[in-house]
Amino acid sequence: MSFNDGLMYKVIPISKNHHYWNDIQEVVDKKINRRLRPQFGRLIITELYSVKWRKKPFSFSYYKEFKPNRRFFFHGTSKKTIIKILDEGFKVMPNFKNGRMLGDGVYVTYHTNKGKHYAPDNYVLSVMVYAPKTLVIGPGETITEAQIKAAANQYHAIEVRTGAIIDYPKKSPWTMQNHEICVFDPQRVIPRFILKLAKKE
Repeated sequence: MSFNDGLMYKVIPISKNHHYWNDIQEVVDKKINRRLRPQFGRLIITELYSVKWRKKPFSFSYYKEFKPNRRFFFHGTSKKTIIKILDEGFKVMPNFKNGRMLGDGVYVTYHTNKGKHYAPDNYVLSVMVYAPKTLVIGPGETITEAQIKAAANQYHAIEVRTGAIIDYPKKSPWTMQNHEICVFDPQRVIPRFILKLAKKE
């Protein structure tokens, strides 16, 4: 087994004959960015784990607040960091090495190929997000640095969809190639599954 139970979350291995395996493989297939599918090919699950909390790790009511509004995304990171998340939950760390284009928070995406890009060990977390107050920037719409900085005080998250435009001073505006969401409060991001992904040749 690749993962042991953590202090906050326990881990349950899922076998290939469990219905979850095919169900989640279908989600992986669906959530590869179709525009980039020829480049990334098909991703297949080689390991799968269910993640359950030992004690509810958020202050919201799961059935009254969280469950009706939950949304599933992917978060790619190292195996070492996943083990830490199992012990401590998600945290926003200072001086993080990857860019924080949308501010300080937990970054997740619809697209499995983008999640895998940030996963050096090929492990990706499937997560639930409770962020009913989300600033959504759609394709062709523009968000500025000033709007991004102000959003943390007004919203739970910023969601920038594929084709949206990000405009920072002293930089040329660029178009988002792959959907991304930044959740400001890490308590609003809950791991649900751990997937190990491989590219099918």
